[in-house]
Amino acid sequence: MSATRDVLENTELLVVDDEPHNRKLLEEYLIGAGYRVLTAGSGREALALAHERQPSVVFLDVMMPEMDGREVCRALKAHPRTRAIQVMMVTALDGTPQRVEGLDCGADDYVAKPVRHDEFLARTRSLLRARRLIEDLEEARAKLAIRNSELEELEALKETLAQTLIHDLKNPLTAVVGNLQLIELCGDENAVRLAGRGREATNRLQRMILDLLDVAGLEERRLVLRPGEIDAVALVRAAVRESETFALQRRVRLVVEAPGEPCSVKADPSVLRRVIDNLVANAVEHSPAGSSITLAVRAREEGLEISVADQGSGIPEAHRERIFEKFARLELREAGLVGNRGLGLTFCRLAVEAHGGTIWVDEAPGGGACFRLLLPAIEAAVGSDLPIAATCPGEKRSG
Repeated sequence: MSATRDVLENTELLVVDDEPHNRKLLEEYLIGAGYRVLTAGSGREALALAHERQPSVVFLDVMMPEMDGREVCRALKAHPRTRAIQVMMVTALDGTPQRVEGLDCGADDYVAKPVRHDEFLARTRSLLRARRLIEDLEEARAKLAIRNSELEELEALKETLAQTLIHDLKNPLTAVVGNLQLIELCGDENAVRLAGRGREATNRLQRMILDLLDVAGLEERRLVLRPGEIDAVALVRAAVRESETFALQRRVRLVVEAPGEPCSVKADPSVLRRVIDNLVANAVEHSPAGSSITLAVRAREEGLEISVADQGSGIPEAHRERIFEKFARLELREAGLVGNRGLGLTFCRLAVEAHGGTIWVDEAPGGGACFRLLLPAIEAAVGSDLPIAATCPGEKRSG
């Protein structure tokens, strides 16, 4: 009972009416019910009190000189400091149009004169319950905002720590690569073979570190592309040459299907090469021994397509979009996808999209996964409004 009394004593209500007799009547009703009551004889006085004291409910007479109850209600609901205050319109105009007009101006309830004691107090309690719900909601929203801010700070700290660790890994890794190269120069045949395997593993680790750095850079638009006109066929063949040792270790054959002539495309050569390296490494990781991986370069009307097809287990259609997402790895594993496709595919998607292209995966002929990237057409020469596809001389363009 004391808790209820404390709530009542700490609840201020404001009665606004230009007629002293009417103010006194409502004041007596409310004081008799245990509430603390403020009174105002005009709309302007009511607004000043509402801003200063923040009452839970304002009882507004509609018909007042200078500033009527509807104007006061609109002003209360328009200001951030007072919009949560519950407003009950009190008027002798007891008709549907008047009620609608009062509610349209933002009032939360409406009571007609002469005011009946029990109904008036019941409506007051209802408005106070609504006000408490609003306050609880605002408090929960404020706590959620603080929580979100803390989570954002924690995420930023985690990202900074991760970036620092990644940068710090590069130095000892460079030393490892240097020592492996010395062994390859000075060691016997067996040592050279083992050093080659170690160097291939460090190359893969370097690619993973670069993926982590560049995914962050691409997401935050900090990685600047330096595009130029390059030969995609030469780029693919160079990637295959560097991946041959790793592929031989896994007993996988790399095949290139491309025209004998250059195929020009506008791209950042180092970033596009990293995309191809990632797709090849990904395919080798998921290919069974004795199988083949086919890299194809084809000119399309809309641009240049580079595809990497393996003969592995493939990727179910339901998961082909998720495979490129940064944090989908656990879900994919729980869905039964074996192996780790890694962060490299996230880098591939961001890098290709940064070039204005698209990347997707579908089923390779005969099974397996086929990753395809399509880079946009090179723009036509100055003076022409029509784009042309990236073409390979000697190759017939589809039309």
